[in-house]
Amino acid sequence: MTSVVAHRGFAGVNPENTVGAVRAAADHAALVEVDVVACADGTPVVFHDDRLDDGDGSRGITDGEGAVRNRHPSTVTDAIVLASGETVPTLDRLLAETATPLNVELKRPRAATIRRGTLSPADRAAARERWQPFVDRVLAALDDRRVLASSFCEGALAAVRAESQGVDLAPLCRGFETGRELAARYDADAIHPSLDALRAADPDAVAAARDAGHAINAWTVRTWTEARDAARAGADGVIADYPGLERWLDE
Repeated sequence: MTSVVAHRGFAGVNPENTVGAVRAAADHAALVEVDVVACADGTPVVFHDDRLDDGDGSRGITDGEGAVRNRHPSTVTDAIVLASGETVPTLDRLLAETATPLNVELKRPRAATIRRGTLSPADRAAARERWQPFVDRVLAALDDRRVLASSFCEGALAAVRAESQGVDLAPLCRGFETGRELAARYDADAIHPSLDALRAADPDAVAAARDAGHAINAWTVRTWTEARDAARAGADGVIADYPGLERWLDE
């Protein structure tokens, strides 16, 4: 049975990465995916973009201003998301106010520069050091709560494994072989490829990854045809913007 992960709390129908979105998505997904980034003092907040306003690739989805990494937590958590009345939560608040199983994407530490994909051993060690203080704060907030931690960044995956062997991990990737390499290196439980990466992957490689114990969850799925394609390409789950796509996953 293929499962659904609610992307940012089903961002297609809810104000993304908010407490309200997580609550609304809870009954319609196996996991709710949220993004976690660092404020100026390192506090983990649940947000996706670099900035509260637009610019630098950010979408301007709040009434706040500035780069999250340069803002005090109170400034970030006062920001209203998409005029919904929902504000940006800290990770602590989200965990306190919801009991939903989560997929926590480690998006960005306080450092402005991050590197995605696989790294050389020397670069890997330096990246882990950049990520470690933020990852440690996230893991401390999670305490014993079981989550699936994911990231595009090898430094984040390495930092999680340096602190804990028990946290479930999933590398995010735009190339399936990158995901397989990182999953093997960090004893991951899942691989999260883009839908395009999964469509392009060698079916034997997908089967081998599943045989190795790695669940395959494809992102970001928005339509019934994409859900069907993901399932046909070997996905165990889809990371989706909308509820209701599960009916197409076992066609």
